[in-house]
Amino acid sequence: MRRTRTLRRQLIAWLAGPLFVLWTVSTVIDYDIAKRFVNLAYDRALLETALDIGRQVRMVNNEIAVELPEVARQFLLARESGRLYFLVTGPRSEFVTGEPDMPMLPGDESVDRVRYWDDEFRGLEIRAVALRVPVAPDTGQGAVQIQVAERVTARDESAREIILRMVLPQGVLILLAGFAVWYGVGRGLAPLSTLRREIEQRSHRDLSALPEEATPQEVQPLIRAMNDLLARLGAAISAQQRFIADAAHQLRTPIAGLKTQTELALRQPQLADVQANLRQLQTATERMTRLVNQLLSLARAEPGAKREHPVERLDLARVARQATTEWVPRALARKIDLGFDRGDSAAWVEGNAFLLQEMLANLIDNAIRYTQQGGQVTVRVAVGPDAVALSVEDNGPGIPELERERVFERFYRVLGTRVEGCGLGLAIVREIALSHRADVTLAAGAGGQGTIARVAFPRAD
Repeated sequence: MRRTRTLRRQLIAWLAGPLFVLWTVSTVIDYDIAKRFVNLAYDRALLETALDIGRQVRMVNNEIAVELPEVARQFLLARESGRLYFLVTGPRSEFVTGEPDMPMLPGDESVDRVRYWDDEFRGLEIRAVALRVPVAPDTGQGAVQIQVAERVTARDESAREIILRMVLPQGVLILLAGFAVWYGVGRGLAPLSTLRREIEQRSHRDLSALPEEATPQEVQPLIRAMNDLLARLGAAISAQQRFIADAAHQLRTPIAGLKTQTELALRQPQLADVQANLRQLQTATERMTRLVNQLLSLARAEPGAKREHPVERLDLARVARQATTEWVPRALARKIDLGFDRGDSAAWVEGNAFLLQEMLANLIDNAIRYTQQGGQVTVRVAVGPDAVALSVEDNGPGIPELERERVFERFYRVLGTRVEGCGLGLAIVREIALSHRADVTLAAGAGGQGTIARVAFPRAD
């Protein structure tokens, strides 16, 4: 089972990696510094030993001798830090005392008075110092060379001991820092845990805003976004509930009419009366069919509804011409002049062809319904620098200015029109326009007569 990722674990992981790298780099640097100081201390001790031996150089019967007390010799051979090896040679490199097979100073012996170097002696790695000491000052008898060496094992052990004493506290501090981060992140995330418990305990009907006062400042933008989402979700649910209530109310009347007409037809003994009732039944059925189709269209046009066709780049003028052609028979039946006018350039927009045809159908249907016989309805497509405008103009009675905004509400109808309808056409138009990021407006027609419904779409590049 895959382990769940948490913010606390991620912070610990992100901090542990750099801390481990820094700890490693610090260990390497500290080890180099410790080794330098240990070498410096041991080199000084070697030099002091060589100086002590140099102080014991004497001329005895015109021969160079080193008068080392037995106690000093034993100390050199068995001191606490390890055995010391020494070699004393005369001015002509003749052997005086010490270890005859001890390696000589490499290179030019007269370069420096004191020199350090690393070498091997009897299969062991050693660190040596060479020192030149005059036999007898101001006598011109030359100088003896004193070499003192020791194994490097003691130096390495001392460096390791020092670095161990430095690294272990650093490791403990890193562990403590990790624990402090673990605890601190837990305390910092406590408000989020409280918020989580509050959300878990909420009812699915409770869409009130979440409190943001007790949350950290970094989390408050997330809380505001969630509150905004809850507000929009509440508005969408309220709209759906109103839609369902309105739809139920609107469907109740035609369904009751269908039932009544059916019952009357069953009671009529004469065939002529039955046929009259059936014609009324057919009319009621057509009204209800139109209402149901418009309700379905409105549901498809609402934000978040699943689209039957994907959004694509299309020519709005071509869509408008096709939709206008389909409504010509209906216009001719009412003796209305239905025309189409478009510019020369292509009217490219990003949209859904099915929804755009549904929008045009509702605009043209409204224009034909509310225009008197012998009137005119014109569909236009105009291309601007940034927008493509689709308009449907009629010379009917028009819509009062105070009513032009309300007619976009669902099931709202202007009083006194004496035209059958359910008040959903312009609501569908607005929903489809919003889903295409378009603006829909109503205005008076030419000369203040009739109505112009204009939908402005963003122009597709």
